[in-house]
Amino acid sequence: MDDELLTAMKKEGVNTWFMGSKGMDQSTVKHDFGWGSPKFHKMGRDKIRLIRDFTELGLDVLISDIDVAWLKDPLPYFTRFPTADMLVSTDQLRNETGGDALEFHICQTASNIGIMWIRSTPGTQELTRKWVEVIENNPKEWDQVAFNNLKTEGNSCSGRRDANGLMLAFSGKVRMGILPVVLFSNGHTFYVQKLHHRLQSGLEPYAVHATFQYGGTPGKRHRMREALVWQGDRPTYFRHDPGFLSYTPHIPSDLDLAQFQRLGFPSKDSDHKTLTPDSPQLHAHMGLVNFQLHQMRHALAIAWLLGRKLVAPKFLCGLDRVWFPHYGVFPGSFLKLPFECPLDHVINIEHIFRRARGDNLPFKEHSFLSNPLLIDPPNATNLVFVRPEILSLNIIPAFGIPRWTSSFPEKILKLPLTKEYVTKELGLLHNVKYLHLTNVVKAFTGLADPSKQRHFTEATFGDSSFGDAWCCTARGNMRYDFVGQS
Repeated sequence: MDDELLTAMKKEGVNTWFMGSKGMDQSTVKHDFGWGSPKFHKMGRDKIRLIRDFTELGLDVLISDIDVAWLKDPLPYFTRFPTADMLVSTDQLRNETGGDALEFHICQTASNIGIMWIRSTPGTQELTRKWVEVIENNPKEWDQVAFNNLKTEGNSCSGRRDANGLMLAFSGKVRMGILPVVLFSNGHTFYVQKLHHRLQSGLEPYAVHATFQYGGTPGKRHRMREALVWQGDRPTYFRHDPGFLSYTPHIPSDLDLAQFQRLGFPSKDSDHKTLTPDSPQLHAHMGLVNFQLHQMRHALAIAWLLGRKLVAPKFLCGLDRVWFPHYGVFPGSFLKLPFECPLDHVINIEHIFRRARGDNLPFKEHSFLSNPLLIDPPNATNLVFVRPEILSLNIIPAFGIPRWTSSFPEKILKLPLTKEYVTKELGLLHNVKYLHLTNVVKAFTGLADPSKQRHFTEATFGDSSFGDAWCCTARGNMRYDFVGQS
């Protein structure tokens, strides 16, 4: 979409050309359009025109939005359906047919045009011509809505699947199938539910589309990094002098996790009512997330004092995040509660990105230390476990007991962990690339001084806007508390 991207793709050997964008200058396409904006819709129209032009030339087309991560070659899957005119991804949140079969019905859930395999046939040529006509006659029409309306024309939703899982769409002119959400995943089935692991089918996804997320473009990139499917980082991303700081997140040991489990799968949507501000599960969820956020703030402060980059922890969430009132789980999903939630569920990544003026976030993703691209990964010679003296705290590790080994060196810290003490004792380990704190709950007191808080906030953006909000009850959002009591 711009000269820089064109040059990079040519360097990688990708057959490409500079298309530009109708009605937008070249500098505009270098910036995030914002979902639903006029520029977003203009870009979408370019995509549909391109589909029309290629199909009319007799070419088959694989359409992929820029926020789709391809994990392996999908063509072997597509060729299993030689009679299909069109295979489309879906916003469906559960796998209905099991294994690698096409999903149950083309009208059950909205199709997502971010992944489409289109063969050039008389039916697809007519559909794409009509598609362009509809969106050009209505500047406010979203291209995806227009497609979903077209596919149902001629009472197509009342049809039946054939033996291959295909149905007649667009007044019977297009034979269409819905790609399985386990193999062509959306942002909820892959990053939140992790269906590809849960179903234990041995099947690996072909692609994942970064939908159903809450952090804009920076949030999408962060999710891909968390899942180790982002390949766009340069070697400098994996370097930081003097090194990195990670820690083990904890949760209260007396927290009743069963109250969340009862809301999740396998219970049915109809079994539950929408949460209210007084719902005990909501208060428990907010307390659970805030407890973990306070740990992250203290760990972020320690990393800042030492000049290190924090490796963010995993977060355990009791409730799902949705953009409308709900009962704790995105309706229609197979989500089990509680669950390991993406960081954009609890941290305002897009806001922090803007304040940092780029991709220099004050933390790395939780999977950073296991990234195969990491230069000089953690080992017994470059990692030290830092153990604060044991406190009588009713806490347990959020994700079980870490797999420590006796071969790793340790350093014991006495309490309280003041700014001066931490700086002195851990500063002695400046030649050690990785430090891992075994616990930060109620251990660090270095933010008690208001002036230190101000400097920390200015350097790391670690103020009240760092945390995001849970959505939502009928009364609106509930904001997380990142600051807490320092």
